[in-house]
Amino acid sequence: MKGLITSTKTGDLLTEGKAAAITDNAGMVVETVLLAQRGELKEVPLIGAEVRMHLGGSYDRFWPQETKKMIRACGVEVGTVAYDADSGVITVR
Repeated sequence: MKGLITSTKTGDLLTEGKAAAITDNAGMVVETVLLAQRGELKEVPLIGAEVRMHLGGSYDRFWPQETKKMIRACGVEVGTVAYDADSGVITVR
């Protein structure tokens, strides 16, 4: 999936020369879905994995499957979404 991306350092639109950079943006889409709250993205109000709300809370065993469906709905092909409760690491493949 190609599109516009933002700089990870500044949050500004990434540019090449005087034009906006168009490159693979699948990683940015996945990050946005993971961090978004439901209702935050007005065009797609049901998209949002709400990762910050799950920090320190009880584990929801349906969360990885629901998150995978949300990422796929945004146009990024995902095989698995896994959460390691011991280390707190989320793996998206």
